[in-house]
Amino acid sequence: MTMTTELGGKAPRGLRATALEKLDDAVCAALRDSEVEHAREVLSTALARCAAAEAVVPAQVRACVEAADDHLGYGECMEARTLLTVAHHLLTPVHVPRPSRPGDVALGG
Repeated sequence: MTMTTELGGKAPRGLRATALEKLDDAVCAALRDSEVEHAREVLSTALARCAAAEAVVPAQVRACVEAADDHLGYGECMEARTLLTVAHHLLTPVHVPRPSRPGDVALGG
């Protein structure tokens, strides 16, 4: 099933990026949520939105979120938190500042 816009085209790139941002928001919300069933619902909804927007969820992220859902289903909250933390770090890009000019950063030996 593909999601279409009013113009009949496939989901635009911005919509896919927003779906991934919403997935990260859902992961963070699940980490904060004390109610297990609500956390599972938030994660499930976010994955469904990614699918509807044709957003490519990295395999490692999907595996972590799905495994966390399984652990939550068994009441294993610490295991789920670990997996959700990994998913969050995989979804959040790390920004490393670049040197302003060559030679600004010296590699030590």
